[in-house]
Amino acid sequence: MLSTIIRTTRASTLVHASRPLVLRSSSIFGTRSLMYSHRLLAEEKDSKSKDAKSILTDDMLFKAGVDLDAKDAGKESKEETTSAGETASSDPVSPKKKKKRQSSTDIKREKYANWMYIFSFSSLTGLGLYMTRDWDADEPKELKESVENGYTIGLMYQRFKARLNSTFSYFQDPPFPDLLPPPPPPPYQRPLTLVLTLEDFLVHSEWDQKHGWRTAKRPGTDYFLGYLSQYYEIVLFSSNYMMYSEKIAEKLDPIHAFVSYNLYKEHCVYKEGTHIKDLSKLNRDLDKVLIIDCDPNNYKFQPENAIPVKPWNGQADDELLKLIPFLEYLATQQVSDVKPILNSFHDKSHIPVEFNERVDKLKTKFYNDQKNKQNNWLLKALSVSMGNTVSGNSTKFPLDMIREEGEKNYVRFMKLIEEEKEKMKLQQEQLSGQTFTLKDYVEGNIPTPEEQMQLQMEKQKEIEEMFETRKKENNQKV
Repeated sequence: MLSTIIRTTRASTLVHASRPLVLRSSSIFGTRSLMYSHRLLAEEKDSKSKDAKSILTDDMLFKAGVDLDAKDAGKESKEETTSAGETASSDPVSPKKKKKRQSSTDIKREKYANWMYIFSFSSLTGLGLYMTRDWDADEPKELKESVENGYTIGLMYQRFKARLNSTFSYFQDPPFPDLLPPPPPPPYQRPLTLVLTLEDFLVHSEWDQKHGWRTAKRPGTDYFLGYLSQYYEIVLFSSNYMMYSEKIAEKLDPIHAFVSYNLYKEHCVYKEGTHIKDLSKLNRDLDKVLIIDCDPNNYKFQPENAIPVKPWNGQADDELLKLIPFLEYLATQQVSDVKPILNSFHDKSHIPVEFNERVDKLKTKFYNDQKNKQNNWLLKALSVSMGNTVSGNSTKFPLDMIREEGEKNYVRFMKLIEEEKEKMKLQQEQLSGQTFTLKDYVEGNIPTPEEQMQLQMEKQKEIEEMFETRKKENNQKV
């Protein structure tokens, strides 16, 4: 019985002892379930935060000027630090490349640029193949004679090269094959053509901070142009563009009495990086053309027709007047080719000095011959019988006689020019008020072209009468 009591007591103690164990296990299970639920809630919250999108997209932020690369730099640095061990183990040498962020506009531009490149390459390829075709009927004969027709690789390349060179020559050659119109008929034609450069020969331009650009006219320019215009067809060939030199040329000869034509840099031939004044483009006989220039590159095609001179620096000199005797001699001797005469001088840059030495020798010889003729009684008797008197005072050196005649013609010519200027000034004064108003156009009070021509002729007649009256009055005052 005692044993029975002991067993029952042990059993009861075991039962009572097992109850708190059950309670502990249930509390642990509840705690774990609670932690698991919190974990699920946190994961759901993170997933929702990841799925949520901001209203401001990356494209909008990029257009607004936000540096997204700098914004994501922190995230990338965190990712790099968390996975430092993995990146170091995988590739410790090469750093991580950042992907260039582009907006939708940049993507479109890149797409269009690619299409443009493809289109340009296709167009150039098609144009190149088109330039290798056989010759057309309207193409120049020079090109046709240089390369034959045919579709071999060599002939196609030669035709392509010839057409390409002709395209570039279009921009290198002058705008017209003949820069000057045909010369006038012989009674009005000058024996020679004189091409003069403008810059650093007739004028000199300088720039300073106080006055800007200033242009000086060389001493003797008006006399040089006026005197030689009776012997030469003068052509001003400027080394500068027309927009810069046209006004200067107009001031030198406002009524175009001395200079026949004006040419500019646009009329040069461009070759090997230089602009060349090609005299063969003037539509004149090269044997009767001279050019005076201070730059050898300007006449490198025809150096035998050139008279080189030193550039004028703006200081007063008489170099233009020194050139007149030789140019006058050349024009009055009726030479058929000027090149042999020019080449006869040892140094063409000092032609005036050498020419004066030759003239002095000829003049000395001429007067010695005249003295010998006077001492010869037979020649003296023949001259008396023919009614001529030979004396040192009456006989002049031929070049001096030509110079005196040229001076007389120059004086008469300048007098006519002054009269023409006065007539043009009077004409401008009289015709300046002859205008038609808008009221005349509306009411139809404008005369017909025939009536306008008749009125203009009558007005011109009145102007000439007024000019003759003024001329007489001025002569009476003198």
